[in-house]
Amino acid sequence: MPDQRIEVDEVPEQTADTTVRQPVQVSPIGYVMTDYARPEEAPAQATENYREIGRVVVYDEYAEGLAGLERWSHIWLVTWLHAQEDDQATSMKCLPRGGTRGGPHRGVFSTRSPNRPSRLGMSLVRLVSVDGNVVHFHGVDLVNGTPVLDIKPWVRGTDIPPDLAF
Repeated sequence: MPDQRIEVDEVPEQTADTTVRQPVQVSPIGYVMTDYARPEEAPAQATENYREIGRVVVYDEYAEGLAGLERWSHIWLVTWLHAQEDDQATSMKCLPRGGTRGGPHRGVFSTRSPNRPSRLGMSLVRLVSVDGNVVHFHGVDLVNGTPVLDIKPWVRGTDIPPDLAF
């Protein structure tokens, strides 16, 4: 497969348009209910904790949006990692999970660290059921009260790159 990287001389110059860097406003559609109070208590990834059940409570005005969700086996929870400390969310380098103290730090965008400047989180969870405005799922890796920004179905043909599909 040919290299898909962009050559340095093809990279556009940074824009001087200041509206590109304006804050983005997003409102939660609901929140997560789990038994974890602090980020350090929660498992690193949802796939590491598939036995534990969690819930997403969707606010009433968005509950109609859950219609048909039960047909999917897995869903993505797009979240706001509200419980991260401010100083944890600003570093551009971090020790990858599973690394040893004093080991090599990597750029935050090359890790799955929850300590990110955008504080956006994504959890791939197994859908158990939808009961009114409550989504029950297996695969808890979030703290209680985590704001949910969106829910999207996991789709095998879309969420697995074609060159990796089996």
